[in-house]
Amino acid sequence: MAGLVPRPWVTAAVAAILVGIVLLVVADGTLEVIGFGLLGLGAVVGTALAFYAVGRSEDVARERGED
Repeated sequence: MAGLVPRPWVTAAVAAILVGIVLLVVADGTLEVIGFGLLGLGAVVGTALAFYAVGRSEDVARERGED
């Protein structure tokens, strides 16, 4: 099932989560708000990619004739 989700999207989601966590730990004020935003964005993109992978795997199975 490898290759169902484009690798740059996964990298972007993980990077957003990691940068968001770093900003939450180190910064305060406006940068803390940006950290929360990045963390939330990364989580939403990660969840969307999981649903995309499930749908894509069903499409691949349908193309192979598997029911």
